[in-house]
Amino acid sequence: MHMVKMIFHICKEEMPFKKRDGEYYFEAVEALYIDYFSREHEAQFLTLCPLCAAMYREFVQLDESAMKDLHLALMNSEKPEVSLKLGEVEKSIRFVETHWQDIRTILRESS
Repeated sequence: MHMVKMIFHICKEEMPFKKRDGEYYFEAVEALYIDYFSREHEAQFLTLCPLCAAMYREFVQLDESAMKDLHLALMNSEKPEVSLKLGEVEKSIRFVETHWQDIRTILRESS
């Protein structure tokens, strides 16, 4: 049986465990505020570990300029990975191809 590894978007670590219901544990965090999306869609969420989720909320979601920079990066990047700064730490968000295409399509429809 081929096991699919689920990887977090920012730290790129494998999701550490499955819950009792068989689903992986992760924190779903909105990539951008709802203002950037014309409709709600699962593609607007990132799967993050608890540490990255806390840092993302603090250093991206609570910083309007960081939110705008991320939006521009998502719209303009040619590859499914965009740079991101979490406090003093340089990181990136890496998407699988289908998620990348979905989020960009939704953002384009919203602009």
